[in-house]
Amino acid sequence: MTTTRYRLIRLFCGVAIIATCGSLGCTQTLRVEQADAGEKAGADAFLHDHLQKQSMVTVAEAYRAMLMLADGEDKYTDYDARRSALESRGIARPEWGLRREACIDRGSVAYMVCQIIKLQGGVNFNLFGRLTGAGDRRYAVRELAYVEIMEPSAPYRYITGSELVDVVAKADRYMAAHGMYPQQPADIKEMLDSGAPASQSAK
Repeated sequence: MTTTRYRLIRLFCGVAIIATCGSLGCTQTLRVEQADAGEKAGADAFLHDHLQKQSMVTVAEAYRAMLMLADGEDKYTDYDARRSALESRGIARPEWGLRREACIDRGSVAYMVCQIIKLQGGVNFNLFGRLTGAGDRRYAVRELAYVEIMEPSAPYRYITGSELVDVVAKADRYMAAHGMYPQQPADIKEMLDSGAPASQSAK
């Protein structure tokens, strides 16, 4: 009887610890110095050099890359301004509760790209993703895989820096092909090679 009670107590404590860690984000991978370096890097160095070296990308870096894709430049000076800009446009969702220094998953990036390129998407993405927020990131990965912007994979997997740059480049070409620029932009891949911001090359 005593042994059974002891096992139940251990089981209860284990469940409690797991629940607490989940609510506090104990499983999140944090990279404070990397996030700082990504925000300080110049626009061309950020895409051409900094991101290419990262095995995982922080939320701060992903948000900066998304604004560069959406606007052709990054006119914001800190994370809070970038986050507010993305959330106010419906590109990122405050419900995600992402932390600046945490590594971002492929699903979150996929959803933001879908919003930026105004991808129409299918019924599941619009009904369960955009409308209700249930499965938004999972369906976003499927949508980007369908238009060959992102490789199909688990939405919860962390995205690497080189993968993010590749996704941004493909999304840039998608926007150009669908007439979403007032004039033909420089391909982001060319920007990476030349070191010139796309917004300048398009003039």
